[in-house]
Amino acid sequence: MDKKSDIDSGSGSDSETMKNIDDSVEDTVDDLMHESEDDFEEEEEEDDDEDMSENESDGDDNNNPTSNWLGITPASIRKEVLKIHEERKVKAKRFLKDFQGKLTLSYDWLLLGYRDHTIAPVKHEDFTCLSAHFIDDDWKVRKWILGYTTDASIPMDDLLTYHFRTAVQSFEIQNKVSTILLPNDEDFDEKTVDAIKKYMGEEGLPVNVVYCCADLFRLMVDDLCGRFRWGLYEELRMLVSWGRCFSTPNWNVTLYHYGLALDMHKEDAFSKDEIYDEYDKPSDEEWVQIETYCKLGGCVYKVAKELFEEGGYSTCNVYFHLLAELKVMLKKEVDGGGGGGESDGYFVGKAKKMLKMFDKYWGGMFVVLAAACVLDPRFKMKYVEFYCAKKIDGDEGSKAETVLDYLRSLFARYAASEFCQKPICSVATVDHEEDEDDEDEDYGDDDDEEADKEEKEKPDAYKDFALFQEFLKYEGSSPREFGDSELDAYLKEPIIEWDKDFKALEWWKEKSQTYPVLSRVARDVLSIPVSRATSYDAYVTEKREPPESVLSMDAKAANAVMCGRSWLPLIK
Repeated sequence: MDKKSDIDSGSGSDSETMKNIDDSVEDTVDDLMHESEDDFEEEEEEDDDEDMSENESDGDDNNNPTSNWLGITPASIRKEVLKIHEERKVKAKRFLKDFQGKLTLSYDWLLLGYRDHTIAPVKHEDFTCLSAHFIDDDWKVRKWILGYTTDASIPMDDLLTYHFRTAVQSFEIQNKVSTILLPNDEDFDEKTVDAIKKYMGEEGLPVNVVYCCADLFRLMVDDLCGRFRWGLYEELRMLVSWGRCFSTPNWNVTLYHYGLALDMHKEDAFSKDEIYDEYDKPSDEEWVQIETYCKLGGCVYKVAKELFEEGGYSTCNVYFHLLAELKVMLKKEVDGGGGGGESDGYFVGKAKKMLKMFDKYWGGMFVVLAAACVLDPRFKMKYVEFYCAKKIDGDEGSKAETVLDYLRSLFARYAASEFCQKPICSVATVDHEEDEDDEDEDYGDDDDEEADKEEKEKPDAYKDFALFQEFLKYEGSSPREFGDSELDAYLKEPIIEWDKDFKALEWWKEKSQTYPVLSRVARDVLSIPVSRATSYDAYVTEKREPPESVLSMDAKAANAVMCGRSWLPLIK
């Protein structure tokens, strides 16, 4: 999930209570986790929140004088957490109702993998997380968890639609949702997606469906190692001695390790040194598979690194040109035929399958991603026109007109609203968590200078992106005829100079007075997350796991705690 939460201090009659809850939320989670074995053996489904008595947690608490003196027990903490959750949910609903922007709802199924690292007894092994993504009036990216529930009591035929329907109806956001973000999962077929969409969206306005880019990368890389012999990774670990072997390391780690082994193999290190004679080694066929994995997986990682690591959270305006780069790299590998060796058939077969997977994703996401690219003033229509002029997808450039028509239609709907004529004004409703992070930047000038030096020394991957370098030399197509709308005025202006560290949200915040309507369009489009996970979580090879702190909680308490971490203290 997102590393940053939206945190505010409470106010009013319950401000003191909220302060105590906010300051101790992590400690209370630990208390619940460690003491749950003795204190939560009763069946929570038969408990009513109002009927939970102090006697439920007697026993071990009698041996804790501090707990008895303060009157604090896991049961009393649970009751207080649920109470605060319900009070703040009312304010959350009011905030979302008054919010003059659009939301994206994302679905994530979290599943506990190996239990070796868990401490407390596990009550639930899986949770479904339903989150709302938006950009607030201060142009900050927000993610609120609207539901963190188990699937135990949900009928199987309603499993995938239940969470969307419940969140939309519970928070009354039917007309606020413009997009849904789904995993690349076969369970979300067309029938299921249509069933989800009918619960949301304004009348006459389609709900966009986007699929997780991190999932696409995982599936592509997984296919590359689908034929690997079981135990091959452990065998290479012993051979190369890269340390402890994890059962399911992230695929970027696996790629790095296989690359180390392949480099040593190419240098004939395993034959030159007799120390390796007693170790099992991959066969010639397996070295071909490993080389294919490293070469094609390296193409994916080159783009994934820019999306998920270099810039932290990437808004969706950067996805189009980076995914276009991946498309060109994969197509080049297919057309190159693998380099002219006996293993070409295997390599080209894998490259073609990866390209086919990518094309399916690219075709469904093209318009949304291209529209976000146009709303990046470094690109506008120029990059989309450049890409379409290359005829990489086999068309004759008609897609560029489709993207422009989509934006014109979207802009017209916003322009028809009287409220959208007003620029977005920052509101002082949130004490942003970023303020705490900003303090870390003021520790000393020496640290700043060292960080700047490291930033300057960091290689720029864009220099190796062939398609992007070609774009920089692109002069553009024939001039277009523009009207007098804000969208036309924006497109008339020349693109700004390329800056890899450019922040689109900051630019649109500054230009909201110049483009009051278009800035609202940009805010809602750029708020669409194209990946459910970033950073470390973007490279997981299996399902992401729920936090250990909620595994021993009953479902209701887990929902209150997880929602609380994302939005409960945010609203005053």
